[in-house]
Amino acid sequence: MTAPVDIIEGVPLGSLKRYLAVTGWKRSVLRDGAVLFAKGDGDPVEIFLPGTQQVRDLRERLTSALVTLTDMEQRPFETVAAAIRAISFDLVRSRLPDSAIRQDTIRLGTAETFIKRMHGTLEASAHAELHAGPFYQRVSSVAQRYADDCRSGHTFRGSFGFTVESPVGSRTPDDGDVQALAMGEELDAPPLERRVVQRLARGLRTVEAAIAKEDPTLITQGYGTGLNANACEELTALVSEPQVSEVRFQILFSPEWGVPADLGDAPIMTISQARGVGILQEAAKVLRAVDYDKRRTIMGKVRTLHSMETPADLYSISGLQDVVVEWVSEEFGTRNVRVSLGPEEYLQAVEAHTEGRRISVYGELDQTRQWRLDNARDFKLL
Repeated sequence: MTAPVDIIEGVPLGSLKRYLAVTGWKRSVLRDGAVLFAKGDGDPVEIFLPGTQQVRDLRERLTSALVTLTDMEQRPFETVAAAIRAISFDLVRSRLPDSAIRQDTIRLGTAETFIKRMHGTLEASAHAELHAGPFYQRVSSVAQRYADDCRSGHTFRGSFGFTVESPVGSRTPDDGDVQALAMGEELDAPPLERRVVQRLARGLRTVEAAIAKEDPTLITQGYGTGLNANACEELTALVSEPQVSEVRFQILFSPEWGVPADLGDAPIMTISQARGVGILQEAAKVLRAVDYDKRRTIMGKVRTLHSMETPADLYSISGLQDVVVEWVSEEFGTRNVRVSLGPEEYLQAVEAHTEGRRISVYGELDQTRQWRLDNARDFKLL
């Protein structure tokens, strides 16, 4: 059995070595600088790799390694190769139906819309991971930066598809981590980038279940770990394209950061236009419904400031920054309320904090996990 040449050429030697190390292969360096990876007791399976890429038979070595991995993992060449390449990334692959394809191409407008909506979906998922709430008016700067840092990988043939690479960085696991990874367990304290992709995967799986049961409440009740209204709206726009009758998502997780036990290493979810749009629209509508009983105007002094920007960059910030306001009310007594503000309001809050002045801001009071004011507006410096 041989692997296709184009797949082999897309597998970096260094990534292959890292992949073997985190999937339970024991590593030994030989006298000539080559590296021996072995797995199994008694008569172990062995993979020999060169010390550097500057060898004549590199392709043959890579081919042999990939064939061995494919046999052991019982997965297709393409899937194993993608997992190796993704050692520093989580991959979000989205496949369009044959009806959108003409001679291995799609309309430029469809591609542009698809990429824009995928960016928005990732941005909304990141915001949901950072800030509690069923929807938001302005995206946080951290979520915005995360989505901007994701990369668009090569499209793939068959049914036309896009690959988004979400960078999770490298991790050198200790012995305990290696054992946990080998058993398919998830490592502690994953980075934000991994948490966002996990949230997206769980959200897509919930959407798929909601479509199957024709029950949007599955989405609305699960927004705390899944998709908020903004993400639902982005997905609605994505699958509403005239050329897109359905989208098939596959997410490949970097093995260096473990595999989520409830998702597996390559979950697949499909959202159809015919059945999915109505469910997503209804879920977004419910999630955006405002609980009027929660609306409050809070007034008080700014006690703490929370910004990912450096002080020198405060006048060029974007997105949302958090402040904590000490609010004294007859209804609840004294409470420290966290509020997310846009750039202009945040700079005024910095001024208020410096001068000891009070501020006033209006929004929806949420006491679920901590006291916070969602969808803040009508900010005033008193």
